[in-house]
Amino acid sequence: MKILKIRDVKTPNRGTSQSAGIDFFIPNDQKSITIKPGESALIPTGVKVNIPEGYALIAFNKSGVAVKKKLLVGACVIDADYQGEMNIDVKNVGIEEVILEPGEKIIQFLCIPINYVDIEEVLTLDELYSGEVTSRGTGGFGSTGTK
Repeated sequence: MKILKIRDVKTPNRGTSQSAGIDFFIPNDQKSITIKPGESALIPTGVKVNIPEGYALIAFNKSGVAVKKKLLVGACVIDADYQGEMNIDVKNVGIEEVILEPGEKIIQFLCIPINYVDIEEVLTLDELYSGEVTSRGTGGFGSTGTK
């Protein structure tokens, strides 16, 4: 995957050779960012990417950032045809304000294959499920139990 750094930022990388996620960093020329409890911030990455056709970058939390700073990622999908600067949306779900500094790891992206299935509208449940009834049916939200 090709990248172009458009700001002073550390090159995205994997923490280890077998890390699934590619770590992205806050640009070095970015001012400190303060996020109050319940608030979100849109943080530029300083990077543009050329995502291979048939793939998407999906944002995931860095475990340390989520656990220690209580920041969770939103706006998670970067499509292969997007050509702008990537931005990171994080929300402070904790009870204390968080200060982010330039150069910090903030998020990880996984490059995931995408199946571009066709969307076909049908008019009946029989057409939708070909008459098959599963044991779960319409059960959701814990219907399969907790243990």
